[in-house]
Amino acid sequence: MKMKIIALDRSSLASALLLLAAALSTATSAAETFRVAQWNIGHFAMGKSCNPTVKPENSEARAAEYRAKIAEMDADFIGVSEYDSVFDTAGTPTTNAVFASYPTQVVGPKNAYQSNAVFARLPCIRHEVVDYEERAQKTYFLDAVFLVGTNEVHFVQSHLDWNMNEKAVDARPRQIRQLINRFKDVPYVIICADYNVCGAGEYYPFLMAGYTLANCGAAGYLKTFEGKSKILPCRRYPLDNIVVKGFDIHDVALDDEDYALSDHRIVRCTLEMRR
Repeated sequence: MKMKIIALDRSSLASALLLLAAALSTATSAAETFRVAQWNIGHFAMGKSCNPTVKPENSEARAAEYRAKIAEMDADFIGVSEYDSVFDTAGTPTTNAVFASYPTQVVGPKNAYQSNAVFARLPCIRHEVVDYEERAQKTYFLDAVFLVGTNEVHFVQSHLDWNMNEKAVDARPRQIRQLINRFKDVPYVIICADYNVCGAGEYYPFLMAGYTLANCGAAGYLKTFEGKSKILPCRRYPLDNIVVKGFDIHDVALDDEDYALSDHRIVRCTLEMRR
């Protein structure tokens, strides 16, 4: 069988090369731009328990509400704090009931309110669970590594100490410092967490280390939690955040504005990998 060779003049060849370059640029851009969300999902108990409170008779309808929100966000990565591997009091697996659309599901251990998970459309090439060196609660972070193009991206999911006592207040800045030190030589890092900060100033060490913030950044101060306690009568703090290095942040938004699915709102954004 003979191959037919088509000769192109200079003008046609230049046009073809431009079209090829545009196609390659579009493919690269699509691979290096993706949507990320951080969600303290409150153990499917609206944050009032460290175990799910959904009754079996309401399970499917309630799960459908979570699935609808997840589909609406259309995130490539979702970091979840206060996760639970079961969705209802009957023990229905959450991975099937809520997150079945995500092929990659990296779930850390559960220690009372501490449970972190990462859901992604890309495969995870390795992951590690790391305890905080100083903590009042059994806090830890989940370090999941993904290959984006030819670059390794560390997607970190966590839930830092909250103000249960004085030790927790002292531990939280050291936990932030531990995160910064661990990834100081890593070019691409995404740290999703419920940081439990009492104000935007607690994020300052990240800025000094070259990170960019979704919450308390260009989009302003976004309140992701509203609750009352004896210690803090009116808490309206930017607890949840997506903190990144090596990416530009676009289209920051909050979801679940009426707190219908959790006692925390969802922070989401689009990330563009820097070159």
